[in-house]
Amino acid sequence: MSFLEGIGKKEGSTVSPLQQHNVQIATDTFWAVGQLESLGDPHLHINKDGLSFLKVHEARLEAWDFTGLPSTHAPQALVNREKTQLLIFTQPETMGLRRRPPRMVKVMLYLSLFVVRGEVPLFSEANISNFFDFWKGTFIPVTDAALHFLAGGPPHLPSQSPLVYVNRRQLQGYTPA
Repeated sequence: MSFLEGIGKKEGSTVSPLQQHNVQIATDTFWAVGQLESLGDPHLHINKDGLSFLKVHEARLEAWDFTGLPSTHAPQALVNREKTQLLIFTQPETMGLRRRPPRMVKVMLYLSLFVVRGEVPLFSEANISNFFDFWKGTFIPVTDAALHFLAGGPPHLPSQSPLVYVNRRQLQGYTPA
């Protein structure tokens, strides 16, 4: 039985479709690490309509260097989805749930704290100048991503990731790469 077939099944009994996936989330004031709670596929869950907060269990919240705030640990943190700039799933099993679209284009995405360079999906008749018109979700998947931080941050932040999600509402601009 595959991982997806196993969701909701446990040796003859039914279990909740709630899942937890290791995640890193960046906002403009802190970086959170923990387990994101999702209802079903986490890649679809983060773009679900009506979702205001992302629930992160066993969260470690670390402020950006310029804030001067100490690190915090919490059994649960609720992170405002609209204020989230970047989201990274860190387990290969979770990243493996997402299939790579057939059409991709290289871009540089500019946010307030970092620049992300990688490939984004193009759907239908989209091109680089109008791909936002075709993408309706909050988070845009960026594959083969390189992250360039504009402000100091915790030393364990990744500079590269096979897949990151960028909040389209937090973008300040983008260019072809």
